Amino acid sequence: MTRWLSFFAEYDFRVEYKPGRLNVVADALSRRPYYAVKTAEANRIGVERVSAPSSSLIDDVKAGYASDADVKQLLRYASAPSNSCTSLSCA
Repeated sequence: MTRWLSFFAEYDFRVEYKPGRLNVVADALSRRPYYAVKTAEANRIGVERVSAPSSSLIDDVKAGYASDADVKQLLRYASAPSNSCTSLSCA
């Protein structure tokens, strides 16, 4: 409640109470029968397209990894048995 009070404190407005029998517009809006259907449709997520990397991109990445000394060292470390240490520190 405090958060809302601080948010609305920036605006100059007046709150006016209307009994339910006089506030027919708000009542009609809250009772729209098709509201739930439109809300469900608006929240539906569809898949537009599925893409996969091309084989040339994969080949370019593999070639880049093969020529990168840091990546070679990391791959060697990752493929080594877990109890052995290579040139990387094993703290």
